Amino acid sequence: PERRGSLTVDDEGTPSARNVLIEDGKLVGYMQDRQNARLMGMKATGNGRREGYAHQPMPRMTNTYMTAGDMEPEEIIASVKNGIYAVSFGGGQVDITSGKFVFGCTEAYMIE
Repeated sequence: PERRGSLTVDDEGTPSARNVLIEDGKLVGYMQDRQNARLMGMKATGNGRREGYAHQPMPRMTNTYMTAGDMEPEEIIASVKNGIYAVSFGGGQVDITSGKFVFGCTEAYMIE
């Protein structure tokens, strides 16, 4: 709330709220506008936003953030044989045709 990109209602008049998408590595929620919510038999989440006045609303991010888990960084690194330890992120977007999230990583380290 009260951050750049925050809003109290989306472009369809649906109140916005905290919307958990992934929890403990599992998909638990979706960003929904009214149309997609109806098609999926779900509740609108306040993510119906327009690109501009001439466009229809579609599910779009507002302020997306990740919260820390309960593991220490050293534990995470020790548990991974080959991977990337992402420390911080910046920017992001969603491919609405595939549903994939894309976030830029501003600091990361290769784990080998």
